[in-house]
Amino acid sequence: MLQFLLPLALMCLAVDRDDGHEDQHWGYEGSTGPDFWPDLFPDFCAGTSQSPIDLNDDDDTLVTSTDDWVFSRYDTIPNQMIIKNNGHSAQVEWTTTAIGEVPHVSGGNLGVEFAFAQFHFHWGKSKNKGSEHTINGKIFPAELHLVHFNTKYKTIGDAVSQEDGLAVLGIMLKIAREDNEKLSPIIDGLSTITHSGSQETLATPFALSDLLPDDVTTFYRYSGSLTTPTCNEVVTWTVFEDPITISNNQIEEFRKLLDDAENPIVDNFRPAQPLKGRLLEKIQLE
Repeated sequence: MLQFLLPLALMCLAVDRDDGHEDQHWGYEGSTGPDFWPDLFPDFCAGTSQSPIDLNDDDDTLVTSTDDWVFSRYDTIPNQMIIKNNGHSAQVEWTTTAIGEVPHVSGGNLGVEFAFAQFHFHWGKSKNKGSEHTINGKIFPAELHLVHFNTKYKTIGDAVSQEDGLAVLGIMLKIAREDNEKLSPIIDGLSTITHSGSQETLATPFALSDLLPDDVTTFYRYSGSLTTPTCNEVVTWTVFEDPITISNNQIEEFRKLLDDAENPIVDNFRPAQPLKGRLLEKIQLE
């Protein structure tokens, strides 16, 4: 497994943690749900720069920029990809341990270069809920997070403790009549990881560029946190305005995954948090 993935226990990845709270259970409902995270994990979940948020045009500052995205190695198909059920989400990783071989992202007013670590999904029990961020109050049935870490810190373990350590690209999913064939390798892999803690090699590796929306020129940008405990406020968030598609049949495959208690993983999203005076930008690339 990637040497830089272990510390992602701290992330919006919902994986096993190494954060001093190994025995502290959390979930998405009841006494361990999001309403109680600030009490269970007060160091960060009770902070003032939490994620997700509502990306509301009444709150944002419109910015135009000529700093085009640079998606390095996003067209590369790796030799292997791993898909896992971590008890809270479906997560996909590359297997290479070399930071110079994984995809990188820069441009887009990020300021520095970030290396890819993994991606995962959030989804709802029904099509009227599921996304973590909302756009002008609109909720999407699912949201994809592409997680990257600042290359100046060399490893995700070093980066996760720095305020500029992580960058996450958020992509909304909307329901379409037809299957999204670009998601097929992931959908096919879900049936192999039904139970929490299971992982398998994807039968068909693919390039990360297959997950990007057609239009990446308009997006929201703000500073926030991981969206699961321990909610570290170390994330530069980018959420694209343009969604990608998923069919009803495809999203149903996510709902068949089981958590630690053998219950279906559904509604694995944190509700929108207060903006609390933070700068929210809507960036348009020219």
